[in-house]
Amino acid sequence: MIPLRPELVEFMDPRSLCRYACTSKTLCKDVRDLKAWDLLAIAQVPRSVRGPSALARVQSHVRRRRLADELWQDDPPQTFHPNGFGDFSYFVRFSADDGKVIWEGELARIPPGDSHHRGCLTLDLADVWSEMKQSESWDDMEAFLRTPTDDATDDYLHHMSITVVAIRDEDQAMVSLGRFLFVGPNGVAGHADQEYIFRPHEVNYQSAARPLFSSARFELRPIAYLTVTHDTTGDGTLEYLELWLEHYSEEALDQDPHGHMGLYDDEKFTYLLSYLAGVHHHAREQALATIENWHVEAAHAGMIVV
Repeated sequence: MIPLRPELVEFMDPRSLCRYACTSKTLCKDVRDLKAWDLLAIAQVPRSVRGPSALARVQSHVRRRRLADELWQDDPPQTFHPNGFGDFSYFVRFSADDGKVIWEGELARIPPGDSHHRGCLTLDLADVWSEMKQSESWDDMEAFLRTPTDDATDDYLHHMSITVVAIRDEDQAMVSLGRFLFVGPNGVAGHADQEYIFRPHEVNYQSAARPLFSSARFELRPIAYLTVTHDTTGDGTLEYLELWLEHYSEEALDQDPHGHMGLYDDEKFTYLLSYLAGVHHHAREQALATIENWHVEAAHAGMIVV
């Protein structure tokens, strides 16, 4: 096998060097030992943009060249193809009100069934809760779930928050869905199964909380439902976390004191999530116009008076 010579690296391009390194473990070791990416960066990347990582420098410069090449071509028609919930990973953090992290990690998505979890993003908490119980890392939640639901027991939830970040798998683009605080229960007192509502701060129109999307006429905000099972014998569980997309508008204040106009289905939720994660610049205007038109459709449907 002919070894890779350092003087040959400057005549390679990033794609050929990457393919060379992926051919075998031996060649990959040669690339690493030779510090080939550093040599390629020295040869091809201007000194003004050199940074700490040779591979990162080369990748960044390749992207710049690719974009510059595209500007020489006729603008091709671009259609926005939104991702689905399954095209993202979801990082979730449970925190105490003093900022201490109780648990954080990626949660698996529960696919929608015939009658459950339709129209929303549902994240499974059962396995994570089992691990937390075994490690005894969330004693306060265990005590909360042991309390009967016919008592005023939700005080503890005011001392925690839920943070959710969506990560698109294809390019690792991130969308912060928000840090959610408890606002109230949504179940029947005395029943073991309960839903608890979490919102990103206040929900009044034009409140201090930052919406996922905002325009001159409306805002789109997420809302989270934490579903749990209470059990006085200690077998209570965290079941799942649901996230929905809500529509608010100042124009709807006559119908609702908060300007709330309703919930969107999963199709619109994933469309917005894909838009926020990033779209091709030639398709951005079309995607934005589609989102803006949702408010017009709501007005025509009689949800608000304009």
